[in-house]
Amino acid sequence: MMRSWRMVAVAVLAGAACAAAQEISVRETVVFDGRAGWAHGGVTYRLACGASLCEAANGDLICWWLSGTDNEPSRDNNVLAARSTDRGKTWGAPWILVEAGAEAAAVTSMQAQPDGRLVALGAGWPSELQYTVWHYFRMESKDHGATWSARESFRLRPEENVMLGRPVRLANGEFLFPASFFEKRPVPLTAPIEALARAQSEAEALALPPAPDARPDKFCTHLHGASAVTTADPELRGLTEHAGIRNRPLGLLEGTAVQLRDGRVVMLMRAEYGGFLWRADSRDNGRTWTVARQTDIPNPTSLPALLRLPDGRIALIHNAVGGVVGRGAVRDPLSVWLSDDEMETWSVKADVITGGQLAYPCPLIVDGRLVFAYDRDRRETRFVEVALPPGAGTPAK
Repeated sequence: MMRSWRMVAVAVLAGAACAAAQEISVRETVVFDGRAGWAHGGVTYRLACGASLCEAANGDLICWWLSGTDNEPSRDNNVLAARSTDRGKTWGAPWILVEAGAEAAAVTSMQAQPDGRLVALGAGWPSELQYTVWHYFRMESKDHGATWSARESFRLRPEENVMLGRPVRLANGEFLFPASFFEKRPVPLTAPIEALARAQSEAEALALPPAPDARPDKFCTHLHGASAVTTADPELRGLTEHAGIRNRPLGLLEGTAVQLRDGRVVMLMRAEYGGFLWRADSRDNGRTWTVARQTDIPNPTSLPALLRLPDGRIALIHNAVGGVVGRGAVRDPLSVWLSDDEMETWSVKADVITGGQLAYPCPLIVDGRLVFAYDRDRRETRFVEVALPPGAGTPAK
């Protein structure tokens, strides 16, 4: 596809630099085209969901995503990957990173080691349980992701009901993984979604009148909460889960985190049918959290992504639509917001990608620039380069 830069509209808050200096440019490249399909081993892979990025020690970029024939969750869901040897300008043919077997498969994170190895955390999950059970494993590669070691199983909880998100490196050297957990309720919630989305407690949610045609889904049968999993081991062993956030009955999940300059860790979370992102803060590196609260950041029930930029600003990549509690919305557009005052305000707001179901952005800093991967319409994996306006941020230390 064409890779020319495209200018996008930017909203600039009062007091920021002039609009002419606030232009954002983006350039997209298709990594995987599931509309055309990729035929391998008698299967045509079309699904593209939850694209992620990692930079190997040799400078290659690896992009991976959940795939399969058509839909998710499905037993044939596996993990496809592609490689770029030219910093994202072009991408090679896909390959199967983790095959589906008795269970569907996922890779939740990948981390380059100082000695050149790659360490990945992945999981098998029974597709019929709707993502509520995760059987985790660790594997590593000594050749920049071409081949991988045997899987080393581990558990975060005896019930294996925790899903790991994208980690952030803290100032104390630890890795913090935002996590989602799924605890089966003794009694499912049966009220209409619009009412459950406004419930302030589990007791209030249980006391609501049931819907006339109540057919509880996983958000009603399982409490979806958020927590943090940490490790001081750069090889991603010895992960420990800490106290959870569970104060919204209809669910908080798919968190993203960043550490502020004052040491606090901020987590923004998807709130199912919440209309907005929710936020919790930790002053002890993820061990404990404040009660989660609704922000004024609109969200259509979709995963956001936070990242500290080299110049010190904080970027938020998300679907900046929604804003109505109890209702979902189309995941369009995909936006980049920038804060130069530690998330007190957002001085730049730009809708950078439009046209389709645009979901699950995964950002990375490559050569000092912001890039991210995302999935379009559950059929394409795309890589995006972003040229940002200069800001007043102080370089991060």
